[in-house]
Amino acid sequence: MSASTPSFEQGPIRPPSEAHSLLVRVIRNCTWNRCTFCPVYKGSGSSLRPLEDVLADVDAMAAAAAVLEERGVGAIHSGLVPQEAYQVALFLQDGGRTVFLQDADPCAVKPEKLTAVIRRVRERFPSVDRVTTYGRASTLARRTAPQLALLVEAGLTRVHLGLESGADEVLMAIDKGCNSGDLIAAGENVVCAGLELCFYLMPGLGGRAAAAAHVAGSARVIRAVAAAAPGERPLVVRLRTAAVVPGTPLAEREAAGEFVLPDDVEVAQELRDLLGQLGDARLELRSDHALNLLPGLEGSLPADRGRLIALLDEFLVLPRDEQARYAVGARLGIYRSLADRLDAQRRATLEQQFGGYGQPSADELLEAATALRARFL
Repeated sequence: MSASTPSFEQGPIRPPSEAHSLLVRVIRNCTWNRCTFCPVYKGSGSSLRPLEDVLADVDAMAAAAAVLEERGVGAIHSGLVPQEAYQVALFLQDGGRTVFLQDADPCAVKPEKLTAVIRRVRERFPSVDRVTTYGRASTLARRTAPQLALLVEAGLTRVHLGLESGADEVLMAIDKGCNSGDLIAAGENVVCAGLELCFYLMPGLGGRAAAAAHVAGSARVIRAVAAAAPGERPLVVRLRTAAVVPGTPLAEREAAGEFVLPDDVEVAQELRDLLGQLGDARLELRSDHALNLLPGLEGSLPADRGRLIALLDEFLVLPRDEQARYAVGARLGIYRSLADRLDAQRRATLEQQFGGYGQPSADELLEAATALRARFL
């Protein structure tokens, strides 16, 4: 049976915090697509979608939503709506409150065009209270206050921006296409326009050689942007521990011996150093991805800094073999917190994973845990 409502496009990714958002594809793939660590858009070209096509997609989603509200998710299986309407069903299940504009840099679209998309979204889905998007630093650093004001007036509320690192040497090594000055300018432009800003920081991305520079540069950028954010909308920093994905340029550098990914102990030390260098910066720290070793590493800074440092120290003072076993357990989904390593059943489940491997050393286990990160990308 053919679908009774029109089909519509959806891009490949969205932030974890947008899992139940309506996904509106404004631009295809990534306009830059050179970041050495990113596997998502490699081999795919970028293109701007015609405005009429994007608006038609929003209308198609609204049509699918009407059927889903009447018939439920069975409408997907019976062909009354297209398969991609599953995301619409998730959106409705969550109250129809959030929308995410795809793909990598919808902010590269002319503000007038993006404004038209946001307005159509809010017209068709009046229950929406949050509209968010990805944005690249090089794009947002060039946006003027009047251009960003157009988006705010239309109803954009949040921008997700890949900080990755604030160190210029690391940004150059990963071919990010921007420098620390661009990151600060972009962040300040966004928060001063009245938008929420989520920075994505990648601990470990500097490799072992540039770990100190990575921490210092990142702390400097975060402090500068956090200082510009108003009290009612503090900067949000989301952690995404670095991983090396096969087939990426970063994997080629690793194979050539030009990059060594820090293990989980080294990453924990980076994070402890970062917390120390953030000083009294006011921000919200989030650890909302499976790549991160310690999901509990989140809170409001500076108020929670002592608690977060204590959590890192709890891991860092463990015997190396215990650190390594916890890292593997966390990567396998057996452990979700440091307290879980004290649970006899969970520990027995972990030890079963080592059957047939003899007694691997702590270094071997940490190397395995580091390699397992790539499973989550």
